[in-house]
Amino acid sequence: MPNSVRAAVLLDAPALAAIHRANWLGLLGPDLPGLEDALNNAQLTQHWGQAVTLSAGSGPYAVLVAESEGVPVGFAALGPLLDPDGGEGGAELVALWVAPDRQRQGHGSRLLAAIASQARSLQGATRLSHWVARQDVYRQRFLRTAGFGPDGAERSWQAPSGEIIDESRWSARLD
Repeated sequence: MPNSVRAAVLLDAPALAAIHRANWLGLLGPDLPGLEDALNNAQLTQHWGQAVTLSAGSGPYAVLVAESEGVPVGFAALGPLLDPDGGEGGAELVALWVAPDRQRQGHGSRLLAAIASQARSLQGATRLSHWVARQDVYRQRFLRTAGFGPDGAERSWQAPSGEIIDESRWSARLD
């Protein structure tokens, strides 16, 4: 199968880390002082390895991989919506990344559809939410075409490089 989506396995962790790192460098800029060092490949690999292991058990978590010709080209991660104002029936799309050179080929749409299905089956979710950086205009456009929109929640956090990231939460109904 040339393009597919499947459950992640531990051996995928290095590829997930590389895809995650490439996207953050693209979003924040490789010239930001200390960013490349802060996005340590070994630490990201360990993080995604732990997430894949957690998702392999029973519970509300899932990590899915998009493949093209057997090579991981993107991934999505699902968890419970823990925001105090999140309301009932919500799940969180924790991550959705496609390798920069493989974007606009349908991998993100396949991942989003598969993760929405997982949210329904694992959590009984009726709504999917995702935090989006304000400067990530491409992601906002993609989510809007998939039926997402800002739901009014906002937050800021400090990236490992020291950069302040302002985000808004986007949500969509799953029914």
